[in-house]
Amino acid sequence: MKNVLFTVCISLVFASCASKTALSIAPGQRVEIDYPDYEGYSADLRNKSFTGLDVSVRSKENDEQIRGFGLGTVGKATVGVEAGSKLVIRNPGDRKAKVVIQVAENDPGPWAAPDNSISFTLANKSAESIPLIIPGVMNPNLSPMSNSGVSLAVGQQILFRYKGKNQVLLVVDRSIQEGAKIDVATLLKEKKAELNQ
Repeated sequence: MKNVLFTVCISLVFASCASKTALSIAPGQRVEIDYPDYEGYSADLRNKSFTGLDVSVRSKENDEQIRGFGLGTVGKATVGVEAGSKLVIRNPGDRKAKVVIQVAENDPGPWAAPDNSISFTLANKSAESIPLIIPGVMNPNLSPMSNSGVSLAVGQQILFRYKGKNQVLLVVDRSIQEGAKIDVATLLKEKKAELNQ
């Protein structure tokens, strides 16, 4: 645990004087990232390892998860962290992981309460990366043949870029069951076909 806390302290010191910081996370450990002088911030994450990572935004007060997702191997995402929250990256694998983080101060605004969210999986069964936009939350890039777990509020839109415009891929609602797996590649193909009609 001392090693994890030491890593976090180092990351915060270097983050103030460098645009990017590389963190190493031991197997089974987690790193908590906090910028107490910021009202809120966005973090660009790039997983530079061949093990998936669990990323979550949690309350500083009680460590309760507000939202989270899985960051696939060599995946990338942008996450908004509001005031009163911290960013937590956990390595559930059995080998050391490396993630590069770049932070910019901003106020991403309020988020929906955890009890108004649904946890499910975005599955990319295709051989190509799928960039998505989840406004105000993150901009994940789903790696080929990967799964990314998310916890999103009811009403949250998931967008994709097509022909120079943001298009709605999915709106989170109660028809999505807790723990469901959504085939993003197939859904994306269907949505593009609809737009081409």
